[in-house]
Amino acid sequence: MRPSCLAHARLRHLLAAALIFAPGLGLALLPAGPAGAAQRIKITTPVASLTATSLYLAKARGLFSEEGLDVEIVVTGGTGPDVKAMLAGDAEFAYTPGNMIFVMYQQGQPTLGLMAGLSRCIINWAIHRDVALAKGITEETPLEQKLRALQGLTVGPTLSGALTWHLAEYVVRRAGYVPQKDVRIIPAGSGPAMLAALEHRKVDIILMSTPIPETAVHRGMALMFLNNAKGEDPALPEFMMVDLLTRPDTVRKSPDLVRRATRAFVRANRWAVEHTPEEVREALRAQFPRIDAQVLLAGIQTVKSAIPADGRITERSVQVTQDVLEQAGLLKTRVPYSAVINNDFLPRP
Repeated sequence: MRPSCLAHARLRHLLAAALIFAPGLGLALLPAGPAGAAQRIKITTPVASLTATSLYLAKARGLFSEEGLDVEIVVTGGTGPDVKAMLAGDAEFAYTPGNMIFVMYQQGQPTLGLMAGLSRCIINWAIHRDVALAKGITEETPLEQKLRALQGLTVGPTLSGALTWHLAEYVVRRAGYVPQKDVRIIPAGSGPAMLAALEHRKVDIILMSTPIPETAVHRGMALMFLNNAKGEDPALPEFMMVDLLTRPDTVRKSPDLVRRATRAFVRANRWAVEHTPEEVREALRAQFPRIDAQVLLAGIQTVKSAIPADGRITERSVQVTQDVLEQAGLLKTRVPYSAVINNDFLPRP
């Protein structure tokens, strides 16, 4: 090899080593694996909604690929099955509401929260227009009056055991009513199925993450009943809305995998925070082709306000999430922060 070629080869080698080992480069890229082959993994998520913004951004913008990961996204149709699939070893990670950490912990199936995708509750409630008229409420009606109006209604979360179901029970109990006695709660499915359930009055109210309630309002069939995304409920200042979860044995056996996956998600968080809603919409348009462009943009604006750039699951969000589960009658014992949250894999600032 000629001297000049040898010098260039050494320079490339040094630059590659610097990217991998330079201290403080939290977002530096790591090798893709043996012979540069991407590592194939699965990540489960409950529904295809904007709560999974960072997951879809990491996929669409090639952030997983840059970390040497070939990711298959598996949508399970509701919270619960996604985490159970991960715990069964059918997937390496679940990108899901963080309340599942405590549900699984009580069942003797510990999971670890690695990073926060959304740190504020953005599950909104939409009420059928005819029901709102009969109850004499509008979007501007005070919160406590809205809660009293729940008596005798049928509320439709996604499915039993999901975060939406837990929030439904929490709000019903907070209103002073008994679930299934004073207020009926039945599964309404997700996406188009939920919208159909509201349109045909199988349920009076739906609750799900953006943009499903917003779509119901946009179509003229509903009014916004409870807008958590705008902070209408002061009891939810922070919340474990969506977190990246994995099994403790995955952390022990594959720490490099955990670090790369976590880093890709945090990079997606930062990209979403640093770019305009229109740019985020363009990146996600292929994922949500059937959603009206303006509704999608409004949903993205809501999501952006809940994305933490550093990806850290805070102590406050853990406390508030357990408050909700406790009031809903679903939490027997409080779980220490350090028992379920692992910040070791977050990129350095």
